[in-house]
Amino acid sequence: MAQWSLILAAFATGALVPLQLVFNGQLGGVMRNAFTASLIVFLIGALVLAAMVLVTRPTLPSLATLMAAPKTVWLGGLIATAYIVAIVIITPRLGVGLTTGLILVGQLCMALALDHFGAFGNPQQTLGLGRAAGLSLMVAGVVLIKLF
Repeated sequence: MAQWSLILAAFATGALVPLQLVFNGQLGGVMRNAFTASLIVFLIGALVLAAMVLVTRPTLPSLATLMAAPKTVWLGGLIATAYIVAIVIITPRLGVGLTTGLILVGQLCMALALDHFGAFGNPQQTLGLGRAAGLSLMVAGVVLIKLF
């Protein structure tokens, strides 16, 4: 896949995040419980993924391969759960724009730290002045969204 199509795919995926915030926030209001709403989100996702696995028939790893994987690979599900519960609670209170901005800045802060230290086997990219300035501009943008 060409890099421009990956960039476009990343942009489109990012554009879905505010919709996810709105829809999950609405579901939380209907359910009146963030955990129940989050469970429904995960059940729907699990059903969609199960159908995709049935259609694509990927080769599944052996139990030995799964056991040999770094223990950190299992943390993604915990993080996803915390994320969904948080957006169900936060979005109706802060609004879609501010919540999305704060999520993006939080993601960028962590991403730059992971890059800087080359954490978890990722390529190291030093946090220089340009990257720090980019982060600062993102923070300034979120502050402006909050103020206005």
